[in-house]
Amino acid sequence: MSDMKRLLFGLAIVVISSFCLPASAFAQGTAFTYQGRLNDGGAPAGGSYDLQFTIYDSTNSPGTIVAGPITNSATAVSNGLFTVTLDFGGVFNGAARYLDIGVRTNGSASTFTILSPRQLLTPTPYAIFATSASNLSGTLPASQLMGTLPASAFAGYTNTVALTNAGNLFSGSFNGNFGGAFNGSFSGNGGSVTNLSVTNLIGVLADNQLPANTAFVNSNQTFSGVNTFTNFGNSFRGSFFGNGLVGWIPTNGTAIQAVIDTGYLLTNSQLVTVTLPASPSAGDIVRISGAGAGGWRVSQNAGQSIIGNFSSFIKSPWTPSGASPLNWRAIASSADGSQLVAVASSTGGGIFTSIDSGLTWSGPFGGLSSANWYAVASSADGSKLPAAVNGGDIYTNSGTSWTAAFGAANWVALASSADGTKLIAAAAGLGVYVSSNSGASWTQVVGGANWISVASSADGTKMIAAISGGGIYGNSSGSWLLLSGSTPASGTWASVASSADGSKLVAVATGGGIYTSGNSGGSWLLQTGGLPASAAWSSVASSADGSKLAAVVSGGGIYTSSNFGVTWVQQTNAPTRSWNAIASSADGTRLAAAINNSTTGGIYVSEASPLTTTTVGTTGYLIGGQGSAVELQYIGNNQFMPVSFAGNLWGY
Repeated sequence: MSDMKRLLFGLAIVVISSFCLPASAFAQGTAFTYQGRLNDGGAPAGGSYDLQFTIYDSTNSPGTIVAGPITNSATAVSNGLFTVTLDFGGVFNGAARYLDIGVRTNGSASTFTILSPRQLLTPTPYAIFATSASNLSGTLPASQLMGTLPASAFAGYTNTVALTNAGNLFSGSFNGNFGGAFNGSFSGNGGSVTNLSVTNLIGVLADNQLPANTAFVNSNQTFSGVNTFTNFGNSFRGSFFGNGLVGWIPTNGTAIQAVIDTGYLLTNSQLVTVTLPASPSAGDIVRISGAGAGGWRVSQNAGQSIIGNFSSFIKSPWTPSGASPLNWRAIASSADGSQLVAVASSTGGGIFTSIDSGLTWSGPFGGLSSANWYAVASSADGSKLPAAVNGGDIYTNSGTSWTAAFGAANWVALASSADGTKLIAAAAGLGVYVSSNSGASWTQVVGGANWISVASSADGTKMIAAISGGGIYGNSSGSWLLLSGSTPASGTWASVASSADGSKLVAVATGGGIYTSGNSGGSWLLQTGGLPASAAWSSVASSADGSKLAAVVSGGGIYTSSNFGVTWVQQTNAPTRSWNAIASSADGTRLAAAINNSTTGGIYVSEASPLTTTTVGTTGYLIGGQGSAVELQYIGNNQFMPVSFAGNLWGY
């Protein structure tokens, strides 16, 4: 193509819809036809060529490319003439445009030969007419308009329109202010209409069209002002929050900041702490209902207290019972705490009972006064009292007569179901045995180990057994398994206890600490609140709901907890003795503890004494178990007071 010359004649027939004519006038596009003549070697070209077209803004090289390049491959050229259709889009805006043409033989890999000069693209006659139409200025007479104007022609129209003919008719959506002049009928949805008098409304308005402070029929709403209802026929259904009437909110949380005039239905299985409102007004109400197994605790703010009549471990006096100083080994209680049974070893020992909460004792029974009596248990009504001898038999009673029921072994622990039919016993080095017929027959469930303590749920379906230098085994899964995490960090297990449903467990370790579980032994937590780092713990007892716990230290004191073991209080009015065993009533209000010392020993009892006020400030609190509830009213002077309650309340 080196001898290819610039075309001698280039005739462009151009049809460009964008040349100053509205696109809707002829529905024209942006493509146009270009015809040209090509010489090759001084003669008219013929054959197939590749043509490349580019639009520039100048005839001078290099100039700026406006559009392209567009390549038309295999363009037929006959006798030097060719015709192509080109579409560069809307680049023709009135400015000068120059067409740059490159050519090469079709199928050639060579570069395009650029023909010069660039061709100026000029408008066609109708495009010239369109240019003059685009320059229209001034007023266009309405008589020259034909057809229907599109909706887009009215977009953004903001001037005032006055429609005064009563025959005017509108159909569609209206956005505006009806406060202006309007004559006629209106058909449409009236969207965004303002300043419309309510007297002109027909039908029912939707809730979202009404002000926020409006009474809705079927919607939740909040009124910021005072509402007065004076008709005795007024009826309310559902939860109502206000002064004197308190609605309930079910919650599964474990920490709640209480709001005035609100009731909380606590469903979490763990202990739930509810903190009183910090700035209440006289008459404000807070309600708490403990549906969850973990019970609840009401915490106070600085300067606050709760006045009333509560039970409390803190001020409970520990007094010696009528029991003689002996080597007391074990003690058990009926559900109400009125009937006690205890066993003592060595000379003068045996089985002893009390039917007046430990005030007086009868015995010894069992006929083996010098035997090493080591374990005892009680049914809920105090009628079934199995006892065991370390190095002897297990004995069961009929009234005040005990007979041997199972063979000799180093029996160390006994526990009973509430009805006394299901028993569990442990023998050191031999195994764990259970009975389902009040001790008439026994079955081994776990093999030999240094067993030390056992416990049972009220129905006897969940039982646990502890190894002195090992872990704790349980049957909550249906078979006896080692409970996860049940080996103490230090010391060896000395005693275990269970709630009535078997879900809450507590264990103490000699030379170690106190551990609790809220999931039948699935996991264990070392408790430290108010406890010594290490002590010679010897025995532990639990209330039926597992919230009230009591533990004794051999050569130390007595500690109690009323919040599932989270915090503990040492009983300062209990003497320091060789405490060996402790028992609790089902509600935790009555405790009995035994001393293993034939000279200074004995059995001490304590009954929860009433407390008239909690401790002032953040250290004071109120405790309730599952099934208990309280309604606290603020009476001023930083004091709350129960106006109603259910169950037993414990104050601290």
